[in-house]
Amino acid sequence: MSYDMLITNARICDGTGAPAFDGTLAIKDGKIAGLGDVSGEARRHIDAQGLILAPGFIDHHTHYDAQISWDPLLTSSCWHGITSVVMGNCGVGVAPCRTDERGIVAWDLVNVEAMPYEVLLNGVSWAWESFPEYLAAMKKRPLAINTGFLVPLSALRFFVLGEAAPERAARPDEIRAMADALRQAMRAGAFGFSLSTLRQHIGYQGRPLASRLASHEELGALADVLREVGHGVIELALTSTAGLLSEDELELLKLLAERSQRPITWLALLDRTDMPYAYRAALDTVAPYIEAGMRIHPQATPRPARQYHTLRTPFIFASFASWKDAFNRSPEEQLALYKSPAFRDAFRQELKGKGGVVFTGQWDRLSVVRVNRPEHEVLVNKTVEDIAALAEKDPVDALLDLVIAENLETGFLFAATNTNPEAVQELITNPHVLLGLSDAGAHVDQSCNAGVPTYLLHEWVHNRGSLSLERAVQRLTAEPADFLGLTKKGRLLPGMDADLVLFDLETVKPCPLEWVNDLPGGKRRLIERAEGIAYTVVGGQVLFDHGEHQGVFPGRVMDSSDA
Repeated sequence: MSYDMLITNARICDGTGAPAFDGTLAIKDGKIAGLGDVSGEARRHIDAQGLILAPGFIDHHTHYDAQISWDPLLTSSCWHGITSVVMGNCGVGVAPCRTDERGIVAWDLVNVEAMPYEVLLNGVSWAWESFPEYLAAMKKRPLAINTGFLVPLSALRFFVLGEAAPERAARPDEIRAMADALRQAMRAGAFGFSLSTLRQHIGYQGRPLASRLASHEELGALADVLREVGHGVIELALTSTAGLLSEDELELLKLLAERSQRPITWLALLDRTDMPYAYRAALDTVAPYIEAGMRIHPQATPRPARQYHTLRTPFIFASFASWKDAFNRSPEEQLALYKSPAFRDAFRQELKGKGGVVFTGQWDRLSVVRVNRPEHEVLVNKTVEDIAALAEKDPVDALLDLVIAENLETGFLFAATNTNPEAVQELITNPHVLLGLSDAGAHVDQSCNAGVPTYLLHEWVHNRGSLSLERAVQRLTAEPADFLGLTKKGRLLPGMDADLVLFDLETVKPCPLEWVNDLPGGKRRLIERAEGIAYTVVGGQVLFDHGEHQGVFPGRVMDSSDA
């Protein structure tokens, strides 16, 4: 028989969790045409001796909503064997969006996902208003990998409620309008909707992110739409990121699950230095419901969570009321605020109550990594706690005095979650937990964790042996495919889409982070390349050959109704 491609001498890990086996995979017309003992002629032959052949990895938690407008490769995800992504998470995105509300929607992405405002306003084409128009615009673009889109609730609420979206719950007529807009989006191919109730997530000039104002009546009506159409998922960010799931949050999960009858994933289970192993309480809370058939899976990452910050965009302190006036202000306004004794005292008072979400006073985990004045070089790699002790100051004063002296350019690294390997192993081996949380495309000048698959394979399979190869691949392929309803992806079986990755288990890993100035307008971001990924195949075409893009764009916009 004649094929488009034969991959021979591969160690085949099919995504099901079954033991890997040696064999050949054949591709014809973008589909897997044969697997195992296959022979015949082919236009292209790849000798996979020494390589693992697996389904292409799937990342269901990305924020490429803006980047897709100028980067058809969707870097950095494409470098890590990822062949399908879903964006529109955490209730924020670029559609739906009326023309006169682009600036407000952009500020939501600035404050929640730390994307540069000028890049969003000038780099995104904004050639749409409704969500179906957005999907239609994306289908006209070249794409390296497959993309799916959630409807972000904050954008949807602005689309219907306008300026009132971050101020109040919707009225009955507005609920009907939102449900109708979601219904249209689902029929056009959306993968569901997302929202955030996270106190850390704020909108323009410190107002609550619009999805935080959604009532149970609103959310129930939107969940009903998913039940009606019979496909799609819900993603939500909850306030209790440490894992202390409140009664209200559990009731919200149950409401969405019961009304939608669709899978739900919620954020996030992280092991925090200030609350070690607190996630166990959340797992204990949801386990009986999951075991009874309710699909409400928490999401976790296998990586330590480390982020770069400046106080020009003070995301780390967004959950503190005292910091509300620091957002979306001019540098002069921020400097005046940071000098204010009243502001400092208010922040100190909030810290006493442990009112933060991301930051709760872990001064020993906030380190200086970049300064612009020579006399401050001695402070690089020191924690704020260390600097406060040296200066004999309160940490709040030590932090803000340094930032003011540096004209807001001081760079910090915050590392307060997933630093305990024992806890992370517990999370990533729990069958109720969905792996994800890469946040790829967001926080572009703070972090880059797009390489979740290569990190998992390197650290937890190759180095630690905490997961078998087969189980790790299943967690990166079949499990997210099943969650999203991708019936033609995530497994190596005849008739499935030929989205594949070939990698060397001995060498696969993410590379050190790099700074590049490739955003629109020359703005800089962090990227993360990969080692050990030999080939990435999308739709039967070789997208990357040993890290080199082959000039093709075989990705497509996925439709949840026929996924």
